[in-house]
Amino acid sequence: MYQETTIAAIATAPGEGGIGIVRLSGAESCAIADQIFHTKKLSTWKDAVPYHMYFGHVVDGTMRIDEGLAVYMKAPHSYTGEDVVEIQIHGSAEALQETLSLALRCGAVLATRGEFTKRAFFNGRLDLSQAEAVMDIISAGGKAALRQAESHLRGALSTFVHSCREELKTLITKLEVTIDYPEEDLEDLTRKEIEDAVKPITTSLSALLQKSETGRLIKEGLRTAIVGRPNAGKSSLLNALLRENRAIVTDIPGTTRDTIEETVNISGVPLVLMDTAGIRHTENKIERIGIERTWDSVEKADFILAVIDGSVPLEEETKQLLTTIKGKKAMIILNKYDLPLAVDVEEIKQLSGEVPIIHLSAQYGSGMSELEDILRKMTEKQETEAGRELFLTNMRHVELVRKALEAVNRAKTAAEEGAPADFIVVDLTEAWNLLGEITGDTVDDELIHSIFSSFCVGK
Repeated sequence: MYQETTIAAIATAPGEGGIGIVRLSGAESCAIADQIFHTKKLSTWKDAVPYHMYFGHVVDGTMRIDEGLAVYMKAPHSYTGEDVVEIQIHGSAEALQETLSLALRCGAVLATRGEFTKRAFFNGRLDLSQAEAVMDIISAGGKAALRQAESHLRGALSTFVHSCREELKTLITKLEVTIDYPEEDLEDLTRKEIEDAVKPITTSLSALLQKSETGRLIKEGLRTAIVGRPNAGKSSLLNALLRENRAIVTDIPGTTRDTIEETVNISGVPLVLMDTAGIRHTENKIERIGIERTWDSVEKADFILAVIDGSVPLEEETKQLLTTIKGKKAMIILNKYDLPLAVDVEEIKQLSGEVPIIHLSAQYGSGMSELEDILRKMTEKQETEAGRELFLTNMRHVELVRKALEAVNRAKTAAEEGAPADFIVVDLTEAWNLLGEITGDTVDDELIHSIFSSFCVGK
């Protein structure tokens, strides 16, 4: 269907900018470009030197819309695998929209979300995991996420999947030979031979699955809940880490009623900071809802910064918080270090189970550099490993690998129990198909369209 249409879209982000791009892809790209972008160097875009920039003007008949550059990328050596023309003009929303409208009037069809990348997939330029990596690059929230997405685009995940599928295919073929040709009196694979063939597959899939949490942190960031009693200094700490006054800071208890989320980049890994409602007993219905969300954040967070006002004795809510974070990934911020210490540090250690403690003053900045150094060390490992090791950063991939591993383990169990070869083949084939869904080898059209519908228009 794609050879029959030529699509067009604005390929740059909405808003004003120095440069804006209108992209054409399809068999009629050059013919449409001939009508809307005139350059003295060419009589027709079919004669253009591929990948060579030409200066000219976007025109509507005899009227000039804008001046700029255009480039022709000849099929199949383009992003989509089709003839592509990109017109680069000033980043005026009006100029870009007029240029796109001209292209549509001359026969192009408005591209849908992700349609350029979808064409690249259908034309064999990218597999499905590489196509998804394109969107991960666009939305990368830090250097680590960008490096990991680039490694997926280069084919790191595809190579792993193809290797596992080849091993499964080899084993399935050996088993099917004994099923399909019983009259040949071929020797059945022994239980040990099946186990030996399955073991490297389960080892590889298990190792990749175990690292999926690191992959999530690289892509989404470390969700860090800032919790404590009202006026402990939670909002001041958030503002200090962000280096801006994002949260309202007052001496009135209950100022923060809901969870505020902001992201700060530490060593290339995003840290998603959640400033929560202060924990206390209150009759205010709205504030109680906020406090319930605070406890929910404590349970769901990857890391907890428990903020304690060091200038007042421990109160019951603080003791409850310290008990709750025991055994969790957490750090205690003993705030208001500029005031006389009124808490028992040994009691804090006893209640929290020796969670690390930092003394600081969020308001005046003392101790903040030490906290930032600790947070930096926490994220350095992910930043260093990103792009060097293979991580699963896409939940669709995680689920497919998990299900594939379960299927292989079922086949292994069946072999151990002496089940017939055709029973074993069913589970191995399921694993083979599931892994194929990662690269798009065994995926259906409905899922493909669903995946690309989450892309931006113009990519």
